[in-house]
Amino acid sequence: MISFDESLNIINSINTSASLKAEKISVANAMDRVLYDDAISDVDYPACDNSAMDGYAVNSDLTKEINSSQLKLAIYKKVVYAGDASVNYKYKKPDGENFAVRIMTGGYIPKTLDAVIPIEDAVVENNNLIVSSPVKSGKNVRNRGEVIKKGEVILKKNTRLTPENISLLVSCNITKIKVYEKIPVSVISTGNEIIGFDKKPAYGKIFNSNGILAENFLIQNSCTVVNNAICRDNLEEIVEVLTQAVKTSKIIITSAGASFGDKDFTEKALEAVGFKIKFRQVAIKPAKPFSFGLINKKIPVFMLPGNPVAFYTCLAVYVKPFINGHIKINSRVRAIKSVSSFEYIKKNKRREFIPANTFYKDGTVYSEIFEKSGPATINVFGIMNSIISVPEDADVIHKGELLDTYLI
Repeated sequence: MISFDESLNIINSINTSASLKAEKISVANAMDRVLYDDAISDVDYPACDNSAMDGYAVNSDLTKEINSSQLKLAIYKKVVYAGDASVNYKYKKPDGENFAVRIMTGGYIPKTLDAVIPIEDAVVENNNLIVSSPVKSGKNVRNRGEVIKKGEVILKKNTRLTPENISLLVSCNITKIKVYEKIPVSVISTGNEIIGFDKKPAYGKIFNSNGILAENFLIQNSCTVVNNAICRDNLEEIVEVLTQAVKTSKIIITSAGASFGDKDFTEKALEAVGFKIKFRQVAIKPAKPFSFGLINKKIPVFMLPGNPVAFYTCLAVYVKPFINGHIKINSRVRAIKSVSSFEYIKKNKRREFIPANTFYKDGTVYSEIFEKSGPATINVFGIMNSIISVPEDADVIHKGELLDTYLI
């Protein structure tokens, strides 16, 4: 049995020959996908000089000589609204008079004008704008390309796409992008007691919650589940499903059957299709039975325990980092320090992962754990939002202690 750090180093050292290709997709379908190339803006943003607020657009040069006297500007009859083609509009100056144009937020600044006086600061008399002090050029104007210039990199390759940066892509006139193909994964749950969630409840049976958990988790993490199978505790049946998985998958995840009971056939079945173990069991709690290896030196196999919390812990601390490393995702940091709001006595020398609720109160981030928590206590899935990592050498956690906390 090896330590958590040793097991993680072995997994992270795997460099499979299964390279991922690119595919071009619509940004409308890009949620949680990962950029294959840098994203380059197709436009300047803003596209033209525009008003930052409701007010009156003026030519700042006309105001430079204002001293003790006032400048009177006739207000042009046309009001400029956002969306108007106002830049190229032919403004005809009233006979013998200078002029101002009433403009709304987002309206394009007419070419002859270069500043905006906010409506709340404007003095208007008889349809004339009265200006009493010089106005600086560019005042209250958003300049063309001041945020993003055409040809600028707006997102780096290997960025996981979120609602926020998909919005950025659309704003920069990018409608199709190159992303990594989804990693094909097979999930195989074993056990005579396991039934599909579409079946009727039956005595002695449990629903395949691990299968649906893994599928949705993998979808969120750049994968597609090509097979989500349930196998009875039968060596030939498991071998048959694994044989197909080897043909279609770049990662295989198994649930249960990884220990040494009479019905634990998973490792034997894996060996029949070319599996070589890298390590067997890890000094962690939960998920001590977790094992890992390769099929034909190229397909990683995560042999996860069947208890749901242990199963999820392995997905979070092993499978997700492996996927991120495989694609080299520029991930946002999800590990923080939180303050313990509880006392906890640790009774082992293993790395311990505890489901938790992390919350903000009075300027501090705290974490609390649940009274009923264990490898099979699926109720925590309804309330947990983080996992606390407790080091091997810790004996007790005191209130107020800093905790390594992984946000979900």
